[in-house]
Amino acid sequence: MKYRCLSNEELSELEDEFKHFLISNNVYTEEWEVLNEKKDKKVQDLIEMFSDIVLDKALKNIMFLEHVTPQDIKSFKCEGDKMTLIGIASKNQNIDFTKDTLSDFADELDIFKTEKPYHKEREMEVFDLLQSGCSIISEERFNKLEMAYNYSTKTIKN
Repeated sequence: MKYRCLSNEELSELEDEFKHFLISNNVYTEEWEVLNEKKDKKVQDLIEMFSDIVLDKALKNIMFLEHVTPQDIKSFKCEGDKMTLIGIASKNQNIDFTKDTLSDFADELDIFKTEKPYHKEREMEVFDLLQSGCSIISEERFNKLEMAYNYSTKTIKN
């Protein structure tokens, strides 16, 4: 198994797609019911295979992620061949990014940007980030943080 099994709730939401998947694998209603009653290993194998297909397709569509803790924000842009990270951090213990807005503390922040190629398959790295607590964000949110980074690195001329 590549990712994780879909939950019963997720499977029930994808019931029609799962039925089509079973048929495409030559498993029809009657056979499925018998396999399910027997708790046959093939049932688990088919659910795992279907889960991987569904999650792989979903992960391919995720482009922007973010992880927020009280002392830092890490936003990721997951492109085809590399990942870009924009991070904002503060050593001020009074700042809590889970509650406060960035504009409240603009002068007390360190902002950085870096890129890296994927060390694993792109979708696996996206999955790992989601498992570690990242949330999916909009492109607009990422672009605002990138604009903040770009603004913070410009030399001010008088």
